Amino acid sequence: MKWLVVAVWAAFVVGGLGMGWRGLQNLSALERPRPNTVREPVAAPAPTPVAVPLPLTTKPPSSQLDSSSAPFEAAGPTDLQATPQPSSPAGRLTILLLGIDQRPDQAGAGGDPGRTDSMLLVSVEYDAHTASMVSIPRDSFVAIPGHGNDRVNAAYTFGEIDQRGSGPQLAKRTVAQVFGVPVDRYALVDIRSMEEVIDTFGGVWIDNPQRLVDTAYPTDNYRTITIDIPAGRQHMDGVTAVEYARTRHPDSDYGRQRRQQQVVLALRDQVMQLSVLPRLPQLLQQLLSLVRSDLTPVEIGRLTTLGPNLDRARDILTLPPNPQLTPSYTGPGGAAYIYVTPAFRSAVKTLIEQPRVAAERADIAVYNAGAPIGSGGRAADLLGRVGLSVTSVGNTQPQGSTRIEAGVGARETAVLVAKTLGVPASALVFDGDSSSLRILLGPDVRLPTG
Repeated sequence: MKWLVVAVWAAFVVGGLGMGWRGLQNLSALERPRPNTVREPVAAPAPTPVAVPLPLTTKPPSSQLDSSSAPFEAAGPTDLQATPQPSSPAGRLTILLLGIDQRPDQAGAGGDPGRTDSMLLVSVEYDAHTASMVSIPRDSFVAIPGHGNDRVNAAYTFGEIDQRGSGPQLAKRTVAQVFGVPVDRYALVDIRSMEEVIDTFGGVWIDNPQRLVDTAYPTDNYRTITIDIPAGRQHMDGVTAVEYARTRHPDSDYGRQRRQQQVVLALRDQVMQLSVLPRLPQLLQQLLSLVRSDLTPVEIGRLTTLGPNLDRARDILTLPPNPQLTPSYTGPGGAAYIYVTPAFRSAVKTLIEQPRVAAERADIAVYNAGAPIGSGGRAADLLGRVGLSVTSVGNTQPQGSTRIEAGVGARETAVLVAKTLGVPASALVFDGDSSSLRILLGPDVRLPTG
């Protein structure tokens, strides 16, 4: 539920923040009382740096870590040995955005490090000119290197228990193992300060599809209040926007993930306004004091160059939260878990490694049209390894040769299919505007082995 670290990414990619990279090299922990009722935007006070806490000497309360077992196997490799993660190929930068769940009274030396209840994976593809974003459900049951199986939001906690400051690295390694993609950098923030970020940019415009009433919205003093956000397009200040993205009682965690992505993109739109851009230099110190990251000056420079040129509708891709891909379960003692299905892991891998293919969302069908028995299933397996989901496998009338029929809406997918199956480009046939794709495996097909 601590999601607003993504606002920092939004600020990076829209440009104008290149000179502020030095602020990322210092950790400023800002602990302020969180207003619960004030709705008007207020001027944010200047940040006051505090001393970096000493290494942890005690284990967090047991409420932070759950020893219950999920009713399914954890996602990720069974080998939990810590191994160096490879860097992304040239032209791609993948960043894990972490929103930390830590109340003000828990901060300080020996305190509870909290959990990262908001985790988003953002990948920027410079060559493809895209930015991709996917929410990682906080209750995802995964394999955490060196610590066994637990929810993904505990990876940061375990890392901080091991050694203060190592939580983000363990979170990066965990996510990389689960989805099979390199995770290059991280950015972490405590969301209590992010209300100020939104207010600093003048709030955000949100189109709320339905009224949201939460009679048990949590506060920092371990109590609850009632919030009521009406339906319709409206201008939200920092407090309201945080409540909008944080609440889950009116619907579910899937709804909350959708709202998180919605607010992130709305904040990006707000920063892009001409009335805001001239003020960015004066806002740098306040904004950058809120974030802790291992992004380098060169990387931030590239982000600020690319950001303003991204078209939101065409170049910024998201994977909508989907209960079918990440179903929820109740374990022993009523513990909540999310099953990270192979299909979800495949979809995330495709979004990161093949963003233009992911954007097509092609409907893929495989037919044996005279190929050796079992070729259809073999082809579906090969496509699954590169992150493509096959909707059906069957048989059809024998063909003289292998052919891939696709609408122009599945052009990028068709090219990837041909490459994966070892089919020549001459076998591609495009007709119509649909995003459907049919693979007819003829007697000439020679599927790759291994």
